[in-house]
Amino acid sequence: MTSIRHALLAVLVMTCAPLRAQSPAAAPTELDARAPGWLAEHGVPSIAIAYIRDGRVAWTRVYGEQAAGVPASDSTLYNVASLTKPIFAELVLHLAAAGPLSLDEPMAPYWTDPDVAADPRSRRFTPRLALSHQLGFANWRRETEGVLRIEFEPGTQFRYSGEGYEYARRFVQNRTGASVDSLARQYVFGPLGMRDIAFTRQPWFAGRVAIPMGPEGRWGDPAVEDTANGADNIHTTVGDYARFVAAVMDREGLPAALAAQRDSIHATSSETCDPARVPVCPTRIGYGLGWSIFEYADPSQTVLWHSGADWGEKAIAFYFPNRREGAVLLTNGANGFMPIIEAALLLTEGTDFNGFIRAGRP
Repeated sequence: MTSIRHALLAVLVMTCAPLRAQSPAAAPTELDARAPGWLAEHGVPSIAIAYIRDGRVAWTRVYGEQAAGVPASDSTLYNVASLTKPIFAELVLHLAAAGPLSLDEPMAPYWTDPDVAADPRSRRFTPRLALSHQLGFANWRRETEGVLRIEFEPGTQFRYSGEGYEYARRFVQNRTGASVDSLARQYVFGPLGMRDIAFTRQPWFAGRVAIPMGPEGRWGDPAVEDTANGADNIHTTVGDYARFVAAVMDREGLPAALAAQRDSIHATSSETCDPARVPVCPTRIGYGLGWSIFEYADPSQTVLWHSGADWGEKAIAFYFPNRREGAVLLTNGANGFMPIIEAALLLTEGTDFNGFIRAGRP
């Protein structure tokens, strides 16, 4: 299997033995001792970590600086890059549950990108295919000479695509006549008590945004959106994202059948597993509605996860639905996956997923 470092850096462009009882309790103390050193070693300004146990946020830890000379804290807003996708997917699922739209309705009556309007296959696009990366697009149209192209029959293959999520975002806004931010506050953020998260620039962002640091150790400019992006650049505290993961794990606010669809593989990945590098390989690797899924022979080991990677931001979130445990790790550095891997190894000790993470350790 491609290493976690490669898989995370590619942002999934392709990526039970129970957790030890003592690991979650010991982790904060060990993180306090080791996380500052990881940040210094890899030139990462800060890392924010939340741990979920028994379906609830058990604790959070934040280390380092959100900007030069400014300590990071539980109030720091991180750009979570592609961790935006699970949140947008959850919004679409809640809209489907409430009735404003259907996962399987054609998107064409409400949005058709001019680049594919002449291709009859675009009439078969549905929200479900978009959320499971099966529209046939490259990740971004800049990879196909700036033109959106359908590169395989929709619904027949998996190809990770931010363009697909943006396509669905335009459909949702046209279908409902409302902005993604307002819909998210109504259907997801408000009900879950998430007050420190937004798709777009807000007045309360002032003084709270983690400034990204690039690979050469240079501070950059935050990528704060003025128009919502369904695939990228949502800003959130680590606590709010962890509350979101805990709610998803417990299937809050969704009918059981719809939540089960989210948590099942819709598109199988072409990833393969090398047992010489990974102690226990998944039996299936694929993508659900918003999450990458690793299924193992032992169902208690099944993990849903997603990563995010932009110029100066790296992040990962994962959860074990049958264990009701998970974690969120956010950074504002281009080298952020290095401390993320170290912390994730500690938090997944005793799981099959730990072997996948360890395979990416330099």
